[in-house]
Parts: sequence; C-alpha cells; structure tokens
Amino acid sequence: MNKRIISINAGKKAFALETIDSPNIIGPIDYALYEHELKKTHLLDPLDENTPFIFGSGPLAGSIIPGTHRLVFAGRSPLTKTFYMSTLGGAALPISKIQADFVKITGRAEKPTVLVIKNTGKLSVRFHEISKKKLHEIYTKGNKGLYSLQEYLMEKFKKSYKGMDLRILVTGPAALSTNMAGILSTLIRNGKLTPGADGWAGRGGFGSALAQGHGIVGIIYGGNCAPNKFPEDDLSNRDIVNKIFVNTIGKSMAAAALEATEKYRYSEKHKSGGTFGSNYSTSGAWTPFFNWSSTSLSTKERQQLYDKFIAGHYLPTFNKDIIDTKKWLTCGEPCPGLCKKIRKNKKHDYETYHAFGPNAGIVDLDHAEFVADALEGSGFDSIGFGTIISYVLECMYKGLLTPEDLGVKEKPNFDAETFSMKDSKAHSRIAAKLCLDVAYKRTEFANIFIHGIRHACRVLSKKYPEREQKTGISFFDLANYVPFGRDGVIEPCQYWVPGFYLPVTIQGKFLTYYDKDFHEPMNLARISMEHAVHEMFQENTGVCRFHRKWSDALIPKLIKAGYGVDVDYAKHCKLLLVRMNEYDIKAQAQPTFWETQRTKDVIHNYIKEVVSVFGASKESQKWLDFFDRTPEKAARAYWEALFLGVKEGLE
Repeated sequence: MNKRIISINAGKKAFALETIDSPNIIGPIDYALYEHELKKTHLLDPLDENTPFIFGSGPLAGSIIPGTHRLVFAGRSPLTKTFYMSTLGGAALPISKIQADFVKITGRAEKPTVLVIKNTGKLSVRFHEISKKKLHEIYTKGNKGLYSLQEYLMEKFKKSYKGMDLRILVTGPAALSTNMAGILSTLIRNGKLTPGADGWAGRGGFGSALAQGHGIVGIIYGGNCAPNKFPEDDLSNRDIVNKIFVNTIGKSMAAAALEATEKYRYSEKHKSGGTFGSNYSTSGAWTPFFNWSSTSLSTKERQQLYDKFIAGHYLPTFNKDIIDTKKWLTCGEPCPGLCKKIRKNKKHDYETYHAFGPNAGIVDLDHAEFVADALEGSGFDSIGFGTIISYVLECMYKGLLTPEDLGVKEKPNFDAETFSMKDSKAHSRIAAKLCLDVAYKRTEFANIFIHGIRHACRVLSKKYPEREQKTGISFFDLANYVPFGRDGVIEPCQYWVPGFYLPVTIQGKFLTYYDKDFHEPMNLARISMEHAVHEMFQENTGVCRFHRKWSDALIPKLIKAGYGVDVDYAKHCKLLLVRMNEYDIKAQAQPTFWETQRTKDVIHNYIKEVVSVFGASKESQKWLDFFDRTPEKAARAYWEALFLGVKEGLE
C-alpha cells in the first residue's frame, strides 16, 4: 500500500514529502514500528531527538464509516520504555485534506515550537516559535494550562485556515517537566473550539516525547485539498459501504454503528450512558476505592461504600446534569455514539473520573472537576497521575508522608467507616495542588514524581527510611503499577481484574481479557493474547474500539474493498505484537514481576472475591489456598504462569 509521509526535522526547520509502498504497512503502527526497527531506537533514549515521533491516520480515513478517524500515535514510550501506542478520537478527519497518511518528526527545536502544517494545493510547514517565558504566561493564564495554549493558537491561526478542515494538537506544562504527559485535541466546528469535545492521547507519555524529545509543544494541521481517494471501491460512497456491511453482517452501516455504540450513547436498562454512566451503574462492590485498598475490605463493606457514595451521589449527579439534559457530543466523527458526556465544559469518562475520583477518595462531581481543572490543564495522563494522587493520599493517611511534605494543612481520610464528603473536598484540594506542583516543578518534594510512580517509590524509600521503620510500611507496599525492565511503568486501568496486571506487550490499555470470571493464569494469558490481536485491528486501523462489535468482521473486508489488498489481518496484527515484543526485549523493557504488595494484594483479593461471589471452581480454590498459605510464593507462581502463557500466545 502506498503511503505518504510528511517528514519534519524540527532542529533544521525543514520538511519533505516522502512515500513508502509496502504490503506490510497498512496502518500507522506498522509504519512507526518499521521506522523504529530501522533506526534501532531501542539503543536510544525515548527522548532522544533521533527517536522519531510518528502519528497518522488509518487506511479507512476519508471514508463515510463512523469511528474510522482516530489519530494514532506510536513509538517508544518515555514512561514504559517499550514500543507503545495511543489514539485520539476524530483527529484524523483533516489528515486526508493535507494529502498525507503519516507525520514523522525528528530533530529538536531550540525553542518551544508549534508546527503549522497546511496544504491548499501546495504543502507548507511553518515553525512558529514561542519563548519559554511567553509559553509559561499562556499556560498560567486563567490557570487553564494547555487549554489556554489551544485557545491562543486557535485565535492566532484561525484566519489562515478559514474554510478548511482544521485540528490543533497541544501539550501542557507536564510535557516539559515529566514523562507522563498526554496530547489534547478539541473538536473545531465553524472556526470555533467545541468545549468538552476533547480527545486525548493520554497513555504512554507521548506529550512528553513530543515536547522534550523534539521541542514541539503544539501542532496545527489542515487544508482544503480533495480527500484521499481509495484506489478500488470508493468507501466514501454510502451505497458501496452499506452493501459490504449487509453482505458481511446482515446490517446496514447505520444500524451496525447504532447497535455497537448503545452503551456509550444511552442504555435504557441502566437509564444512563457513556463509560461513566454504564460502568458505575454495574460496578457495585467491585468498585475500587482508596488507592485500591478497598479490595481488602469485605464484600458488604465495599457494597456499602458503593451504595452511599457512587449509587447515592456520584452517579445520580452525573445522570441529572448530563444524561437527563442530553449534553452529549461526538469527537467530530459522523457517529451515533455521542460518547462525550459534558458538564461544565468537561467530558466525563469512567476511567479518568475514577482514577482521580473514588479511587482517590473524591466522590463528588464538583470536587472531581476541581481536580480535572488542574490535572487535565497540566496535560497529564489522567489515569496515570490519578493513580499517583491516590497513592500520595494513602501515604499521607498511613503516616509515610506528612501535610508539611506537600505544603498543605489538611490530612486525608481513607477509613471506610468515617469517610465523608468533607474528606472528599479536602482530598480534591490536596490533589489539585499536587498536580500543579509537579507539572510546574514548584517544590523539591513535587520533583520526586516527575518520572512516575515507580521511580518515586525508590526515591521516597531512600529519603524517608525512618518513616518506613516507624510505620512498618514500605513506600512500595502501597503503590499499584505494572513494571517494565528496570525503569518502565504503567498504571493499571480502573477495573479490579487480573487482565490489567498481565505481563503483556501493551498494558494500560484494553489489549487484554478483562471480564471478572476466573481463568487459570496460563489460560487467561492465552485468551488475553487472542483478545490483543483483535484489539490491534482497531489500533492499527485507526478505528474507535467503541465500534468493535462490527469492526472485527468488517475491517479486513473494507481494506480489501478500498485497496484491493487481501490481508490476513489476524496474522498481520499478531506479527505486529510479536515484533513489538522483540523490540521491547532489545530495549531491555520486558514486563517484570510485580514489585509492590498492593499489586499482589489486588490479585489475591480478586481470587477471594471470585470464589465468594461466583463460587469456587477446582482451579480458583487451588489458587486461593496457595495465596492464603504462602502469598509471596503464590504471586510469583501466578505471574510466571501468566508470563509463560503470554510467551506461548506470541509463538
């Protein structure tokens, strides 16, 4: 397949249009991995200027099909140290209007720079420099961080993009100071930003890779060229696309998209919608609270927490202010999902609003939004930094850290019996301050967290050994993360299942099996690898996973129809995972055994809960007895079985 790449050298302020024609390069992840293998970037630091930063659209971009315009970022993660990817909804829509498939950035700009990419028949790339002082002034204007940068760029360049499809990508202050920053892009309609219609490439630290690795703090792209044409069947033709859908799954495109996205739009069963509404309507006693420490409570105690603070307050506020008022938007796709659930110009998703919400002891939507202002405005990955917030709060509660360390007067309360809304508000104030302190490197204490939770555990344990001795608790005991190699780390998705702790190639996303039912660990790993292959269908093709009910069956057929390429996509995607794993081995960033007591407890307590709720099977009872007798030995055996299952799944 012939692909066009805008190749930009930020250091030399130069660009060129390149092409690559290979049957093995179908999507952005294919191309990014090819470049990283070619350049042997496993030998480089992830933030080295020679480590290419790559993003682009999938092969179905430019079609009429909803959910096919996610912008895909792929490359070496400064957080995990592995090859990783992150996607952003709707932002690939203008890519075809600049007549390119991928953008590759190398070199490093001397000053903070915004790339201004335009194609009105002739491709141009401008390098708009912003002084560090000016950038700081923009970020701190109204304390809105990267949202202020986005507004600044919109105002400055909107006239030159008048009448064109346009998108702006921005990073925040956290991208300049930490390794866990994301990239934001807000839907633009009629020349105006659409508040709340935000898209985030959050996981993996790609905002940090862009800003620190290449000196790029923002990218604007748009044009008015004719969209890319499909060489075979025209997938922008509704009749052609409908015929493919009907012949394959017996439904029209519109019917398939409507059915697939019901959970994200509105569920009549739950009287709610979106990931926030749907997940909280069903999570019950499985809902993690208080930095995952609630997994050690009884089912009854956890259910009481859920009933009082989620079902009794957090969720009803969401339903009243968002669902009942139908404040729903899309990412810009012609999609029936309307997955953006908006309150106070902010979108509300389960994982983000849980990581810095109930799991941090913040259970009021106003309190959570106060944190979101600081956390998202700083440009952090919300799940990752939300995990750090909950960790710091529990360290304070257990006496490992003090209010003086953080420069606050309030103390957290993670006691399930006495916790109240007053504590929720106090937690939100501590959390917001921590976000800003770390993002702007305001204090010596805050700087401990700029390299992520794993590095912070090491520093804190070395800095305060007397506190560990006094409390009998290690700083590592309370942390919850998945380690890679010596320094890599990713914080888990916010579901209490072992699938998000597997030693797999891509963790912290949904390339795993994450239902609650128990599986023997080797089998769980095998099932997860099969699941990962099919999740890669969406990732590499730039298709929203909210459409996965139809996309698995349709993607290969649509690629064949549009390009005349008959590809065994399952085989192709599995090979991608194999190559990523080989890359990670070379980078010395393979998954390693769980380092923290909290992570091991989460697994142990999951097995207890499964046996209690669903009844014991021979295998689940065997593992529960093993963990009860010798928990450390059992955790090691469980992990090793998972690792072996993953290895077999990659063969």
